[in-house]
Amino acid sequence: MSKLQISKRLDGVSDSATLRLNAAVQAMKAQGIDVTNLTAGEPDFNVPDSCKEAMMEAVRTNKSKYTPVGGIPDLRMLVAEKTNQQQPALQKLLGKAPWAPANVLVACGAKQSVFNAILATVSPGAGEQVLIPSPYWLSYPEIVKLAGGVPKIVECTFEEKFKLTPSKLRRALDAGSGKYRAIIFNSPSNPTGSMYSREEFQELGRVLAEHSEAKGMWIISDEIYDSITLSKTPFCSFLEAAPQLWERTITINGLSKSAAMTGWRIGWSVAPKMASDAMSTLQGQSTSGINAPTQWAGVAALKLSPSVFAENAQIYKKRAELALEILKNAGKIKVLAPEGAFYLFVGIESYLREGEDSIQFAERLLNDAKVAVVPGTPFGEPRYLRLSFATDEKTLREGCERITRFLNSPKQSSQ
Repeated sequence: MSKLQISKRLDGVSDSATLRLNAAVQAMKAQGIDVTNLTAGEPDFNVPDSCKEAMMEAVRTNKSKYTPVGGIPDLRMLVAEKTNQQQPALQKLLGKAPWAPANVLVACGAKQSVFNAILATVSPGAGEQVLIPSPYWLSYPEIVKLAGGVPKIVECTFEEKFKLTPSKLRRALDAGSGKYRAIIFNSPSNPTGSMYSREEFQELGRVLAEHSEAKGMWIISDEIYDSITLSKTPFCSFLEAAPQLWERTITINGLSKSAAMTGWRIGWSVAPKMASDAMSTLQGQSTSGINAPTQWAGVAALKLSPSVFAENAQIYKKRAELALEILKNAGKIKVLAPEGAFYLFVGIESYLREGEDSIQFAERLLNDAKVAVVPGTPFGEPRYLRLSFATDEKTLREGCERITRFLNSPKQSSQ
């Protein structure tokens, strides 16, 4: 008699460490334990009022029926316009605006867009590989595994500002055997806060255009943190730097981070018709079109003045400076000033006990100092912690001070 079983596609696939940790913190708080939470990758700003009103108006006027799989026309048009504005070099190359609503697929957040992109480009059971620079957003390798592909991790170091270099990309491609199907970029980065400049993307694009092993590779550019830049370096979309690769690039974005619409679940992909049609077929058999009133809120969000996002970015910048100022008192950590997003990626190798990685260290930090952070292990870097400064200054200050006291305690100093 045969036994019930779970699909083997889930073998080796982990659940989300960030969501799991955040749930544990909420459970501790429910018990009355004083925990400072620096885990969640979620803006603490409220959703803009115009977006709330647009959603309520959609409900009042019965704009809540099924929508096309790809999204309502108004939203897809605005997404295409936004992407065209961020990629003027591509428009110059082609002599026209490259992206139209037909190239846009609205999805349940940028995560589903990444999921769609990988499942649409990686064939199962063939050993096809996806290059992923490390540290990486923790879901990338897991989604590749679910697609039946093989994640190929390229380690990027602190000294390289956690960014893939052209030489490392070439070496990875030299070691290929015709199995590479995609590469994933995330700029600004979760978890490191690093951001590729135009020049850096240009050099990487040149390698991907010229290397024989890269000829059949898709480029997936996750740009969800595009509006949160913290340094003098401006955000650069991958295709603005490497427009020659437009026929095999899928740009991912959304409103979770820029407009604080995390729970509203609205993201999108912009891609050549071949890829967009494939992803639309995939989504049509899974979720279909996303929540209709949310899409009308998205229309309102994309009509907001850029100054709204710039003001939020300035607040994040001040928070990053505050956190860095406090943490510098813990002398043995390694941390880069973030260029974008709202994370600090803190190296704690000098504080690790023998045989310990960041997961066990984060557990000690939670139990002893009552501050929650995300271990770097699921992001591909077991010697680091991710701290989110997407929280109010009081909470951020308290959390960083607790971390500093914990690291400077005699018990830690003796390690």
